[in-house]
Amino acid sequence: MPPRAFAGINDGGPAAFYWGLPPMTRLLLTCFLVTGLGALVGVLPYTHMYLDWHYLLRVPPQVWRLLLNFTFIGSPSFGYLIRLIWLVQYGGQYERAKFAHSAADAATMLLFGMASLLLLDLALPPARIGFHGLSLLYMLVYAWSRANPTAQVSFMGLLTLPGLYLPGVFVAMDLLQGQSVAAPLLGIAAGHLARAISRWGLGAVPIQQVNPVNPSDHAFRAFTGSGRRLAG
Repeated sequence: MPPRAFAGINDGGPAAFYWGLPPMTRLLLTCFLVTGLGALVGVLPYTHMYLDWHYLLRVPPQVWRLLLNFTFIGSPSFGYLIRLIWLVQYGGQYERAKFAHSAADAATMLLFGMASLLLLDLALPPARIGFHGLSLLYMLVYAWSRANPTAQVSFMGLLTLPGLYLPGVFVAMDLLQGQSVAAPLLGIAAGHLARAISRWGLGAVPIQQVNPVNPSDHAFRAFTGSGRRLAG
């Protein structure tokens, strides 16, 4: 099955750009936009979305919290916008390169990451941060960095560094701003687990060539993969 073609932002405007995003990236972007804007105007209070195991033990259990906590990364702000850019730039590029042939494998990775974060939240009380949307985003950034360790990334136009160090730089930024790094570290842990699982065959089909800086440039092979094709 040939890889799917994805539109760029210059291929037909915002609508074409949105529908041209890979499925997993488009789903997460939609969720983050809907919950962020909903919380801003008061239509979707964040108090109804955060994960609290006590609410799951009530009768009736509020089971929607198991899912909705992954859909919120904050209300619209400058930091919120930057994180949406991370999602499209790194999550989208990783999905194009790794899962160009199989949306099912992308969904499997996403579900595995969510399950990992839920287990960490349940097992480690210090990991109970309420929302794991940012952790999910860091999982994708970590996966991209491991897939493209030597890709040169321009950081705010001031510094160029290998892609391998990108998650660490983002965590350092959070520390400098006085923010908690629990969500980023949980996401990195989930990304490491997902990468380990991928070595057993997740997304092991051949990939299209994608430039991590310019996805329209097909001269660069973004991720060579190490999995094996299953017999069948």
